[in-house]
Amino acid sequence: MTQLARFQKRIHDMIPLSEALGVELVSYDGHALLVSAPLAPNHNHQGTGFGGSVYSVAVISAWGLVELVLTDLGLAGNVVIQVGEIEHIDPVDTNFFALCRLPGGEVPDRFRKSLARHGKGRLSLIAEVYCGEPTTEPVREPVAVFQGRFVVQGAHSRSVI
Repeated sequence: MTQLARFQKRIHDMIPLSEALGVELVSYDGHALLVSAPLAPNHNHQGTGFGGSVYSVAVISAWGLVELVLTDLGLAGNVVIQVGEIEHIDPVDTNFFALCRLPGGEVPDRFRKSLARHGKGRLSLIAEVYCGEPTTEPVREPVAVFQGRFVVQGAHSRSVI
């Protein structure tokens, strides 16, 4: 089982809403997490994406990116969202996906140093939501943009099994 498949199972087990939304972790390359969801279980009374579902998928992409980055750093910790907001630009009228990238494509030094020194850190992320087939190179403009700040507490070395 791949790292992404294990993580998806963990998300579905720990956050049952993610499974109900049909969230699928599509790809992770160490710098970006791509997450998709079908429109069918996430539509509103107008047949477009329910705002809460779109927000949730965007948050999962950003929260998941922080979790995976911690794993890559050999750390475990408690990751929570501190603040988050979303701007809905256009209706979500098909299956959709969220793409969250590390700022500048790398783990910020300040975040890395704070984790090492204090066992905690904050990371601000942007997740863009698009309609259509999931891709790390979207050709269309996003239909929604999420901005959030995530806090890691109790970061410690991950046990190697």
